[in-house]
Amino acid sequence: MKTYLTIIFLSISTITSSQDIENRLSDEKVKKIVEQLCDDVMSGRNEALDFPKWELTMRKMAGYTGSSKDFSKYFNNFLNKYTQNLICPYFKAGVEIYPAHHLFKRILGSGYEELYDDYFFNFKNGDINYNAYEIVDEKKETIVDWAEKWKLRRDANVADIEDIIEILIDEFGAKSGKDLRN
Repeated sequence: MKTYLTIIFLSISTITSSQDIENRLSDEKVKKIVEQLCDDVMSGRNEALDFPKWELTMRKMAGYTGSSKDFSKYFNNFLNKYTQNLICPYFKAGVEIYPAHHLFKRILGSGYEELYDDYFFNFKNGDINYNAYEIVDEKKETIVDWAEKWKLRRDANVADIEDIIEILIDEFGAKSGKDLRN
């Protein structure tokens, strides 16, 4: 009986620990993780990966110990919990320059649009809050606002970006900054 109780206790502790690991992350730790996630976007795009090495980053830096199958739910929970903190740092590589901005903007800005279809729009991974905002020109700017501006650039893939905007709004309830409540 004692052995069974020990096994049950260890199982529950492991599950709780792996699901709530991000509850124990300091602001500085989150910042370092986000910087690496942003770097993963750029290297994933450059290496033509279907998916950035986010699971590896979360295992190394956040202590994720769950299965690969459960990673998406864990990662989406992290993205939702820290949605306002997902700011990628300034990035320059050769002629490519990216200002500091939200992870969701970095993905589109880097030309990694397929990541939205392949990962973020997969309902079985759980919903993500796309209404994070940054203050730009004294106004709230969400991914919807930014994408609307981004599609006006000469090098933007307008059709893909318009599809992404439509899905963000219609399927996930994303809003422009002016439509967010205070």
